[in-house]
Amino acid sequence: MATGMPPAERSRQEKPSAEKTDRAAAPSLRVRDILFPTDLSPESDHAFEHARFLAELFQARITLYHAVEGPRAAYADWVEVGEELLYARVAARAREALAQRTKDLTVPHKLVVKGGVPALPLLVDVVLLDWIRRTRPDLTVMATHGRAGAARFFLGSVTEQVLRECSRPVLCVREPEGDVTGIPYRRILVPTDLSNASRRAFPWAAGLAKILGAEVVSVHVTPCPSLASLSGIPSVITEAFPSEATVWKFLQPDFAGVPVTAHILPGTAWDRIVFAAREEKADLVVMATQGHDSLGDRLLGSHTERVVRHAPCPVLVV
Repeated sequence: MATGMPPAERSRQEKPSAEKTDRAAAPSLRVRDILFPTDLSPESDHAFEHARFLAELFQARITLYHAVEGPRAAYADWVEVGEELLYARVAARAREALAQRTKDLTVPHKLVVKGGVPALPLLVDVVLLDWIRRTRPDLTVMATHGRAGAARFFLGSVTEQVLRECSRPVLCVREPEGDVTGIPYRRILVPTDLSNASRRAFPWAAGLAKILGAEVVSVHVTPCPSLASLSGIPSVITEAFPSEATVWKFLQPDFAGVPVTAHILPGTAWDRIVFAAREEKADLVVMATQGHDSLGDRLLGSHTERVVRHAPCPVLVV
């Protein structure tokens, strides 16, 4: 993909002045409280590495949260002890597992084991969302792995439920492709539709880029040319395809002092964002969510949720 940055401006951007460098050295992004919900699975353990990295980067407090669900077949050998004692034993095991994960942490941390949650996925979602709304963490870091069968189709994963209902930033971490963890983030992909809503993600992307010395790749996805465009109607073509320079200039107020490259890609938003993340070898996607766009999205998931499911790297949704 070709860069959309004008050569002269690109040169100035990639070699910022001393004044800009000084400003970049003191980013405004502040993260003081990170929530890490976990189901104690291997996928969650991988996500914890990202939560730990960010907590230590910002010297933030990290809260490890686990909801103990109701009795399952795995606890059948404890049935005779009674439900109250059963919950206590399961909660004790969960707390011990959380403590093992914190033994090497160098930042303040807290363990929360929420007991007595009925073994229904939807209720686990509700309990977690209530915790997020009450504690208002600066960032929630979660593993994402879908449910099986019809429940997965209609309800989505716990992470997707949090994305739909929560107004706080959420970092969604999938299992890495291969052995590469992507930590620290050296290449950050920032999708934008050139709306003010998409700017919500810019402070996070710019702040992380400045702290980590990362480069930013931005992508704007345009619809595929319509029949009118293919027929040669100039106004339609111009409206459908803004220039890469336009995208680059749109980013500048928020990304001063950060190396930025802009791309235009035709197609479907989520698919092209995932393609760009893989093509650019991005370590992180940072994007704003605008909710569901249609009835089809309500059934299959919004563009943001599809990016989260298919991107080859973690996705920070703001």
